[in-house]
Amino acid sequence: MRLTKREKEHLSRQYAEGLYLSRMTNPADLPDLKKRRDWQEADEYEKRRIVSELATLARDELLRAGHNRETVHRLVNDYIRHW
Repeated sequence: MRLTKREKEHLSRQYAEGLYLSRMTNPADLPDLKKRRDWQEADEYEKRRIVSELATLARDELLRAGHNRETVHRLVNDYIRHW
């Protein structure tokens, strides 16, 4: 599964907004991601890789916006894979 840089930015922004508004905790639950055929057909490893990347981008965006570091890490660290 391949996402363009623009798609990644869009999805990570949606995830960050969902975290900020307390509506969403898992990037895999993004409606724009779930309706993609390639997401539905992707294997588990690919899905974990993409979820990790989206969570990392969302974390960085929230920290740049000035949100509390500990709170942001608590919300997203379960989804970030540390290679």
